[in-house]
Amino acid sequence: MSAPPAAPLSAKAALARLIAFPTVSAASNLDLLDWVETTLAPLGARFRRFPSPDGTKANLFASIGPDAPGGLVLSGHTDVVPTAGQDWSGDPFVMREDNGRLIGRGATDMKGFLACCIAAAQSVATLPLVKPLHLAFSYDEEVGCTGVWPMAEWLGGSGLSPQLAVIGEPSSLQVIDAHKGGLIGWTTVTGKPGHSSQPDRYVNAVMVAGELIAFINGLRREFAAGGRHEGLDPPYSTIQVNIINGGLHGNIVAESCRFFWEMRVIPGVDAHDVLARIEDFARVTLEPAMKAIDPGCGIAFEVQAHIPPLAPNADRGAETMLMDLVGQTTPLKVPYGTEAGIFQRFGTPAVVCGPGDIAQAHQPDEFIEEAELEHCVALITRLAEERLCSVT
Repeated sequence: MSAPPAAPLSAKAALARLIAFPTVSAASNLDLLDWVETTLAPLGARFRRFPSPDGTKANLFASIGPDAPGGLVLSGHTDVVPTAGQDWSGDPFVMREDNGRLIGRGATDMKGFLACCIAAAQSVATLPLVKPLHLAFSYDEEVGCTGVWPMAEWLGGSGLSPQLAVIGEPSSLQVIDAHKGGLIGWTTVTGKPGHSSQPDRYVNAVMVAGELIAFINGLRREFAAGGRHEGLDPPYSTIQVNIINGGLHGNIVAESCRFFWEMRVIPGVDAHDVLARIEDFARVTLEPAMKAIDPGCGIAFEVQAHIPPLAPNADRGAETMLMDLVGQTTPLKVPYGTEAGIFQRFGTPAVVCGPGDIAQAHQPDEFIEEAELEHCVALITRLAEERLCSVT
């Protein structure tokens, strides 16, 4: 057990340092991770990084306490959404205070939680730990939870077997034990252009895309009448097309059409199975007629991001204790996705619970209440006392 620094950082001070790193998803987060390692190293923390393919970003996994199975994971993403085009009243990357509110990009989503983790770690390191506290900081959450996968997969196979991973997305410190999963992507239809006076000689990509979108709309109706997960709003899976572009001119058979689709599926539904149904309809029903006119025609699918759903954990021990500490009797369920489903997919029980109001996420003059940061630090410390200092 290592002693904390002589002058430990408060959550407020840590948040100011974190906000100062402009870690929008298009930028590197390595300087932020360097600062986190420097801050936690005096606590005896052990570090492992998971670099992005191009080496410009990384996930950071830090462990405090004994190198033993069990323990808790506190996880959050280091990237923030851009500020361009938003009406900020000051520099988004310089934290400001206003009547108890701490203002800056990422204050709520979700550098506030990261700051709480860092502040609480300094107290937790002084406890008689028999199980470790792990901090798992990820990259590229804001572009579809694409960065955390290798870290979550490694954790699931590492033998560390954490009791629970708490993903600190803003939930007003309420525990969320279920959310929908997501799969998003693009479909490109390639047809054969020609004069619209003789359309049967050619392949109209817009018309083919329309047939495929109609099939997707049929799935939407099927989901609404099908399986349900009560507590979610709506309690069934959804699918829709939100962007479409195609065609060049009013009297030219469209050569190309491209559309964006998204699905949000309830726990128990595999989004890839849904996509397979769409792809099968394209291959079996639509493409043969297209290729009979020109073999170069076809339909291509591109998955942009996949977020697994989060289901209630089988072992509710640590989760129940967390709920007791926040004064909650029933866990919440939400329709959006988080990295929690990815940790759970690889065998780590997970919930969502973090400071701040989700309504503040991505907003100009984003803020979090200083009092809520202090409450979160106390909550983490108490949870560590209850779950990490006992062999049971």
